Amino acid sequence: MDIFTMLLSLLIIIGLIVGATIRINTLMTGKIINLLLNKKLLLVIASILALLLTLAFFMVPLAHYWDEYFWLAYFIAVIFLVANSIPTVVTYLKEIHQNNLEDIKEQELKEV
Repeated sequence: MDIFTMLLSLLIIIGLIVGATIRINTLMTGKIINLLLNKKLLLVIASILALLLTLAFFMVPLAHYWDEYFWLAYFIAVIFLVANSIPTVVTYLKEIHQNNLEDIKEQELKEV
């Protein structure tokens, strides 16, 4: 029974990898990529998340210590750092994808 579970999990992982490979072309040309490249929209979303986090922090009627304020500032900074760096990462991944497509076309031309 343990071997069956391992083989089934291996087949599921292979299926997910193949599905992700097939789906990547539609994701790279879709509307989601354009949303992730919009830095102003991401910073507005980060501002809303930071506001909600701050409100949730101060709505809890507990005694807050100094370290909790530093952690709150840290998490808010991380939210804005992620929102600021997402467009750069997405642009880099898009360039890698385009280079891979060009390499595939070159290999197909060499084989023919």
